[in-house]
Amino acid sequence: MTTFPFEERDWKYLQSIHDELLHELCSNINQQLVSLASSEEGTPHSRYLKTYEYIHEADKVVADCFNSWRRSNLGIIFLFLRKEKLLSDAQVKKLSAEAQEWLRQLEASR
Repeated sequence: MTTFPFEERDWKYLQSIHDELLHELCSNINQQLVSLASSEEGTPHSRYLKTYEYIHEADKVVADCFNSWRRSNLGIIFLFLRKEKLLSDAQVKKLSAEAQEWLRQLEASR
């Protein structure tokens, strides 16, 4: 199972929900940032450092999920979106049967 057996409709569907997925990820990141910054735990400086570290980690997640948004990367994009719990089971059910099976087998092997 080295290649992703997607159909054109899988790519078109992913394109159609791109903005929704990015919005959800950024909303989650922003909520976590607010929580870190407004915490009463530690000193203001330690909260700043935690926030700064989180931004760098979150930036890597955004990059993994969205910076290589090309059809040729569809398989890895699906994996990153699932890892971050952005691509729901309901959304996966809208993919082709081949894509669903590929993703199911891959997730079962982890």
